[in-house]
Amino acid sequence: MKNVLLLLTLILFLSSCSEKFNGKDEQSFKLSREKVEKELDEKEKTNLEKALRVVLTEAMRLKWQEPEKYEGKSFNKISLEMINGLSYSSLIDLAEDILKERNKKKITELSTEIDSLKTQIKELSAAEKKLNLFKVSSIKIKKEDFFDELVPQLEIDCQYIGKTNLIGPKEIGFKLLKKSTQEVLKSEIITNGDNESILESGDIITENLILSQTKETNPQLWNASEYPIENPNLNNYDLELKVTVLSLMINGKKISLPKANSNQINLEIKTRQEKINELKSLKGTLDDLELTN
Repeated sequence: MKNVLLLLTLILFLSSCSEKFNGKDEQSFKLSREKVEKELDEKEKTNLEKALRVVLTEAMRLKWQEPEKYEGKSFNKISLEMINGLSYSSLIDLAEDILKERNKKKITELSTEIDSLKTQIKELSAAEKKLNLFKVSSIKIKKEDFFDELVPQLEIDCQYIGKTNLIGPKEIGFKLLKKSTQEVLKSEIITNGDNESILESGDIITENLILSQTKETNPQLWNASEYPIENPNLNNYDLELKVTVLSLMINGKKISLPKANSNQINLEIKTRQEKINELKSLKGTLDDLELTN
């Protein structure tokens, strides 16, 4: 028991004798740092530099978040006050506590962002279900005069499949892509009707997409022996059609499709989750950091 007490006394004595950082001013800090470094090996000197940089970035964060509290104080002044009177080991502990807390906060922020993105997906899905009131009932490829040239044109009939009358304007997006490359050949948004217009179940909205730019890339459209081509298989022409209802007035309320798409949102969720996993793999020690100039 006496030996244990003696050992503890010796540890406390050595700890009290360790050189401390003097954060009174820049010159005092410089001199105290030189004294501290005399007791350190090369790895410890590297960790010291890392720790000081961590404290400095924390001082920056504090000043940005609480400008009134630190008014008139520079980043250096704040960081010097934080390390004043600390030994090397105490400074390392402080820096690693800051790192752990920083990682914890970042994980919380990313988790909150993921929750928000998941809410967006739910809202998008709900809007899509409410707006899913049209179907493409027929497609026709025909040729029409366009600036004195007969040009292929895609005629698209969209049928309203809702049960009750639809009152008000209907906003629908039409996008035609080159299927093999996903290049957008044509993209148009139409607004059909006004506040007084009524669409009954089974009624048709027709849109025409002029395909003048496809002459060189899609000769099949231009060289057909007979027109019109009724309900063609667009795959045979390397085409893909996407029709999206963007907004409708339903029961007097405008329902709009959010601009973000589910693929984009899911990618953002994946990116944030990967960052969370990366942060969780860190120990929150100075070994996690790489010292750069």
